[in-house]
Amino acid sequence: TSSMVDDCFYIVKKCISRALSSSNIDCLCAMINHANIALESDFREVLLNKLRQGFPATTLQDIQRGVSSAVSLMQSSLQQGKFNTLGIESTENAKAAFLVTLNNVEACSENITTLKRNLENDCSKLFSQGAAAGEQAKIESCLSDLVNTSAKFKDLLQEGLSELNTTAVKPQVKPWISSFLSISHNIEEEEFNDYEANDPWVQQLIVNLEQLMGEFKVALSPVIYDTLTGLMTSLISMEMEKTALKCSFSRLGGLQFDELRSLVAYLTTVTTWTIRDKFARLTQMATILNLERVTEILDYWGPNSGPLTWRLTPAEVRQVLARIDFRSEDIKRLRL
Repeated sequence: TSSMVDDCFYIVKKCISRALSSSNIDCLCAMINHANIALESDFREVLLNKLRQGFPATTLQDIQRGVSSAVSLMQSSLQQGKFNTLGIESTENAKAAFLVTLNNVEACSENITTLKRNLENDCSKLFSQGAAAGEQAKIESCLSDLVNTSAKFKDLLQEGLSELNTTAVKPQVKPWISSFLSISHNIEEEEFNDYEANDPWVQQLIVNLEQLMGEFKVALSPVIYDTLTGLMTSLISMEMEKTALKCSFSRLGGLQFDELRSLVAYLTTVTTWTIRDKFARLTQMATILNLERVTEILDYWGPNSGPLTWRLTPAEVRQVLARIDFRSEDIKRLRL
């Protein structure tokens, strides 16, 4: 975070503390209201404007444009006998400023919650006996306004995270998932053994994800980083579902698809969120692709499903069953 959060909340707490020491409820409520308005409007507006400047885009095209412009900048600077990296630095500074602002927003929300809790304790001690019912209601009303302000900072945090996910995560992750289509899934024994020894896709995806999220892990608070990772895993599972349904699998290609479990295992280690539920549909796709015959699905479906709750519709099950070595007539005859 930047120092603005500590500085502003130091002033807010100091002013409310002085009002509290007057032992006058009207004075205290006036100061709490005044501080709350300053936080909700002035302070939040500053953070909102910083976030609305956006996180510099980092798609492959943007990187290529950035490299091209950096080369031009270097050539121009060298011709003039000086080296100017202002363009590169300004982008990095804009990224850092956006991430720091996200941390500031989260810290503000937490600070307001803490301020409200501490004021509740202080007021209960100071006015435990002397406060009339109406005065007590005044204090409670002021404190409830602080709760609403804290919630507005949380909403702003979600808005900033959505921007970060849209600008920095989605443009990178979607092409990585789409590259799954360029790998053959109609494979024989020799190719399957080669895939086993030299994973064609999952391990590289994991490396890419680690590099992408490494920058954010260092710069963001643990809570915000964890939330961003949650957004990323939702994106991965959604894109993987769409991509897998476009592929044609052989028996061994379906067996290779089970490598998806290593991706799920990796994502489980980088977030505190429970993510297996997000990949339930993909896991069920992998199960279907590993069947030895079409009718084997009935051993897992309907009354035979046991504790398993199917997330795939009958139409989706038939779509996944459309393996190269399965006859379409057999799939159509299934009663699901």
